[in-house]
Amino acid sequence: MEIIDVWEANLLEQMELISVLRHSFPIVAIDTEFSGFLRFTPRHAAGERRYCDLKYNVDNLCMIQLGIALFDDAGNHPGMTWQINFSDFDPNVDPYLPASIDLLKNSGIDVQRNLREGISSVRYATLLREKLFDHHGGSFVTFHGSYDVGYLIKLLAGGRPLPETPGEFILAARSIFNGRLYDVKYMARFCPGLLGGEIGLMKLASMLNVEANGVAHQAGFDSLVTGLTFHEMHKRWAIMDGRDSMILYGLENVCHEIKSASFLGPLRQPWTLPPGRFMIPPPMVCRPLAFPSRYFGGGGHGPVPLLSPATPLVRWFPPVPLQHSFLGPYVVLR
Repeated sequence: MEIIDVWEANLLEQMELISVLRHSFPIVAIDTEFSGFLRFTPRHAAGERRYCDLKYNVDNLCMIQLGIALFDDAGNHPGMTWQINFSDFDPNVDPYLPASIDLLKNSGIDVQRNLREGISSVRYATLLREKLFDHHGGSFVTFHGSYDVGYLIKLLAGGRPLPETPGEFILAARSIFNGRLYDVKYMARFCPGLLGGEIGLMKLASMLNVEANGVAHQAGFDSLVTGLTFHEMHKRWAIMDGRDSMILYGLENVCHEIKSASFLGPLRQPWTLPPGRFMIPPPMVCRPLAFPSRYFGGGGHGPVPLLSPATPLVRWFPPVPLQHSFLGPYVVLR
């Protein structure tokens, strides 16, 4: 697996490649690396407290990397994953948690090079939206994804603060991901033997014997592990039916309220964005791929048959089969 670092110098080339590959690999696993936390949330805090802390942290801190790994609905990938390096974070000016930056540096991220050669999230927000979200459909996968979603909303809104309420936040996320976002940590609670999902990404991958080579806490590698773990869970337990979409771990209650309200119809919909409050223009997307697909039998959370062969792929990028063990030295709880 090749992990491609994306800088300003190769951004256009790599984003065009990702856009082309999205047609054959419509499932996008994402991960963000950022400059830590200014507020820490108690483990069993209510959703309102969780969102208040999330908003404060995302509004005041910077995304450093965005990881992108592509898959088809049979679990194949194009043999490469990407990590986009942002220039927004300046350790001489911006607030950060020293322990978080030390962790990223020890994982191989050079924040000074990011500052010199990385891309500006404000300058290239439109390009990233066009190549990653608009006109593609498909689905998106995260692990414990509320912060990933928060930083992407901030990115696509041109750096504006996050919405004031968790309801507005989830509605903004729905507009970006077209309702096709899955949080692996949330879904793991429905899978027997995974400790209710109360474990980190690398521990979860290890329990599922998922194989990946790389360094944890780099966004490209973590997005790859997220996608591989997701497909292994889907193969074993047929996760990814309607009840799984748009439910973010830690914000489950408001996510369920909004999903329930969506069945009331537009005239009775209580969850709407107040005029002038916060709005991201709705993405121009095609109808998303329906899941379970023809490659997955049934739905729910029961056993599924063996997968059929993968769909035809972009001819110069043969698929790389899903692997089934995990590289031990990089087992790090996220």
